[in-house]
Amino acid sequence: MDVRDILVNIRNSNLNNDDLNLIIEAVKFKRAQNARKAANTLKIGEQVSFNGRNGPVVGRLEQIKIKKAIVVSGMTRWNVPLAMLESV
Repeated sequence: MDVRDILVNIRNSNLNNDDLNLIIEAVKFKRAQNARKAANTLKIGEQVSFNGRNGPVVGRLEQIKIKKAIVVSGMTRWNVPLAMLESV
């Protein structure tokens, strides 16, 4: 089963609030796992890139937080979700 099948099943089902809350908790848990995985692969001072508001941004990783990181690009500091960062 792929993601599209899951989305169709959710839309076409008669889920109550408790069931929907369980799905939301599972998504939040997976996002947190992805953030931890990304944090373990990145190092402070490393060049990283991410898609910013106006296109790709390349900068230096200054600080790693629990779910986000501070990236410095020129004179701008960005607070970026870890899952959005890629090593350059």
